[in-house]
Amino acid sequence: MTWWRRAQDTALALAVWLLDTALFSTAGADLGAARGGRSALLIAGYVALGAVALIWRRRAPVAVFAWLWLHAVVGSVFVAGYLPTLPLMVAVYTVGAHLSRRQAWLIAPALVPYGVLAANGAWLEPPSRQAATFVGLLLAFSLLVGGVWALGRWAGASRRRLAAAEQQRVASAHAAVAAERARISRELHDIVAHTVTVMMLQASGAGRIMATRPEQARTALSQIEELGGQAMAELRRMLAVLAADGAAEPAAQPGLGDLDELLVRMRSAGMPVDLVVEGEPRQLDPSVGLAAYRTVQEALTNIAKHKGGDVPAVVRLVWADELLVKVTDTGAAELPRSPLSTGHGLLGLRERVAVAGGRLDAGPTGDGGFEVSAALPAQATRGGRLPVGGAR
Repeated sequence: MTWWRRAQDTALALAVWLLDTALFSTAGADLGAARGGRSALLIAGYVALGAVALIWRRRAPVAVFAWLWLHAVVGSVFVAGYLPTLPLMVAVYTVGAHLSRRQAWLIAPALVPYGVLAANGAWLEPPSRQAATFVGLLLAFSLLVGGVWALGRWAGASRRRLAAAEQQRVASAHAAVAAERARISRELHDIVAHTVTVMMLQASGAGRIMATRPEQARTALSQIEELGGQAMAELRRMLAVLAADGAAEPAAQPGLGDLDELLVRMRSAGMPVDLVVEGEPRQLDPSVGLAAYRTVQEALTNIAKHKGGDVPAVVRLVWADELLVKVTDTGAAELPRSPLSTGHGLLGLRERVAVAGGRLDAGPTGDGGFEVSAALPAQATRGGRLPVGGAR
């Protein structure tokens, strides 16, 4: 928009030249009445010599102010019929708008040409009124110059506040987008890692029973195909959101109400999983229900990856003042690190649980197993999904 600002300043310079010539000099009346001739043209030319500097007022406010100050001093002393006013006022306004408060001392030299005008006005008065006239005129000019500078200062501060607020808004929007994309990336890890792990378990089981139980092997292969389609659909949905300015529909987030389906998938893959519910289930905030679901999903996925798909596991939900989610396995041996493992699953899960207002603990049990335990708020602050075991 530089060209637009330059056009604005050019139009301002033209308006200042016309107004200063017409209102504060004798040239306007002389030219309009076709008298004054050369003298009127010289005055109009001198006014234009100052006004044209306003075109550069934004790029060099101090230099333009210095030039217009000199222009006003020379005009007030040597140019008869001209009271330099508007160009210097615009320069004072620009200094106030674009420079810091430390440059307020520029108001003092700006008063010099007006002091000359005040002295000229007082000289025309009777001796008894000269001092009072000079002081009155100087005070009026001081209020004018100070007021114009203060107006510029206020306008500049308002513009800077608006610019800072806009920058803050843009930065906040970018931060929100980055945080949302990071959350979606964690969702992608949770969903795809779990689904692919189950597919690997199904494929392994199908390979072992292909010769002896072909019908069951075909069922496992059908489930692998279905899970692969689900994984691809999730990938497409998540990648659409991760794309720049993507506007994908937000997917419904799972909660404890979806836990039965998760356990059925794990059991069909060969993992013996028991569910134990203690206490009276209650509705949960969606974020808490999602954190509880992801805790079970990540823990069962880790068991399958690190200890094998046939290791027994127990999922325990304890409803009290808090919801305690525990996933425990009894497998003593640990498989080599899976290539699907990033090593960040529990770290991301701990962050997710913390965001939901809970805490996560994970570590070995005394009998060689491993336990993941999450304590989550059990009181809903808004309508949540009915948890597992809560249907009547």
